[in-house]
Amino acid sequence: MDKWILHFSLLLVLLGFVFFGSKKGEVTALLRVAEKSIEKEPDKALILLDSIQQMEELSEQQQALWCLLYTSVLDRKQIKHTSDSLIQIAVSYYEKNDLPERKMQAYYYYGIALQDLNDAIQAQDYYLRAYKLGIELERYVFLGRICANLGTLYTYQDLYSQASYFQQKAVGYFEKNRDTVRLSLVFRDMARIHLNEHRLDSAVANYTKALKYTSDVHKFCMFNELTGAYARMGDYEKGVSCAHMAYDRAETVEDSCLVSLALGSLYLRMGKKDSAYHYLSFCRQSTDPYTLKDLYLYLAQFEKSRHNWPTYAFYQEQYNVFRDSIDNLTKMETLARLQRLYDYREIEKKKEYYRQESDRKTGKLYKLSLGGVGCLLFVVCIIFYLWKERKKKEEQLNQSLRRKEQQYLNSQQYLEERNAVMAQLEQQYEAVVAQLSEQSSRFTTSVQEKINSSHPFFTSELYRGVYAEWKKLDEVQWAEVIKMIDHILYKDFTGKIRMLYPRISELDLNVCYLVKLEIPVGRIAVLLSVNSQAISNKRKRLYEKLTQEKGSAQDFDKFIKTF
Repeated sequence: MDKWILHFSLLLVLLGFVFFGSKKGEVTALLRVAEKSIEKEPDKALILLDSIQQMEELSEQQQALWCLLYTSVLDRKQIKHTSDSLIQIAVSYYEKNDLPERKMQAYYYYGIALQDLNDAIQAQDYYLRAYKLGIELERYVFLGRICANLGTLYTYQDLYSQASYFQQKAVGYFEKNRDTVRLSLVFRDMARIHLNEHRLDSAVANYTKALKYTSDVHKFCMFNELTGAYARMGDYEKGVSCAHMAYDRAETVEDSCLVSLALGSLYLRMGKKDSAYHYLSFCRQSTDPYTLKDLYLYLAQFEKSRHNWPTYAFYQEQYNVFRDSIDNLTKMETLARLQRLYDYREIEKKKEYYRQESDRKTGKLYKLSLGGVGCLLFVVCIIFYLWKERKKKEEQLNQSLRRKEQQYLNSQQYLEERNAVMAQLEQQYEAVVAQLSEQSSRFTTSVQEKINSSHPFFTSELYRGVYAEWKKLDEVQWAEVIKMIDHILYKDFTGKIRMLYPRISELDLNVCYLVKLEIPVGRIAVLLSVNSQAISNKRKRLYEKLTQEKGSAQDFDKFIKTF
């Protein structure tokens, strides 16, 4: 009932301002009421500001204040800015007038708008301007917010030293104002910075401080992040304790899945496999791709510890699918963010162009007016002067033409020299590109060989037998080799070879397998009961069949190893 009375009273006030809002004093009073309502009643402030119509009838000062307050309300309601045109009006006005406190506020909210528009450099500049004015004015409320935003901005840029400095400043200012809500957020942000710097003890200490100022409604996130910090420290018992505290405060299924994922990973590291499997199984209810990605990773590790290789391979494949999907999504979001920044800067360029064009046309009109008056006064003198100086100007014109001709000849020579230099540089560039391409190919081959050599298969009895000991492989041994290649080492190797050469024989396939495992040619000849020359011929012929190109046996080896 009280809520309806409040809205009815507010409606009456708005109607009064609509009917009598043309008076400047009433608009100023309305702006004053809106400013007082921003912190505790932002919805009311937004309604009041939206009620002001016909902005062109307001004074320049009232327009600037309205733009400043409107930007402030959007920030208070956590509405992301999509343009900085409003706050620019306020900044422009307060820069021209000696109102340092308003200018500080305008700089601060301009920094917020620029940060939302992904222009970190300009946002940092305006935050620092606001910070300088705040120091002079000793406005600790704004100084705390400015420092906190600067810390966040530097954190996003991985500048952790500067971020820690300003977050620590923010703590001091918020403690002076006893702003417990923002203290909680600042300590949390400092903890995240320490996590990125691998200073885990400091991170835990700051999370603990943040919990002292965090309301019970928001403790879920704090306990969940603290769980991750303890997990990275290796203090799994405390991590489990914090995870259970977060679990008790989970309000949605996704929250429960997030905490269950943390519990499952902790129990897996502690060797408590039954508990780990219980919590990880619960996470299957999640629809969040990030949660599911980590879930399949931990399930793969769980099955690996049980030596359940088929299930391990399945979960590992699922993890790869989600990881690739998230990577693609991240790339798309990054491209979209860069596109928004590009569009924003293009708009800014156009606005600046039109401003300059307007100034140019105004100046041109002014000059034309003065020129017209001057022409009327001096026209007779100019005609007389032109007649008297005619021969002199003709001589000057001839000299000028000769100079232009000489300049043209010089420019032609310069162009020829520059083209020669450019041609030489282009040849050098092509040579460097070819060299880098060759080095990249060798590097890729080297890395692949190191990856292959690090796999446990290459130290197994099966590999040693193929590589050096056995004289021939029976059907069971061949089946084990093919299974290891197709399912563990090189996914679906056989299928991919058959796609290139569907009529390939079993003997030729065996040559491909052994070359892929880097078995020497002499050993291949022994295992297949043929001579080395026949193996070399087969390798050359297979290269032509698989690539449809002429090549040598060595070309075939390179092709198979990098296939």
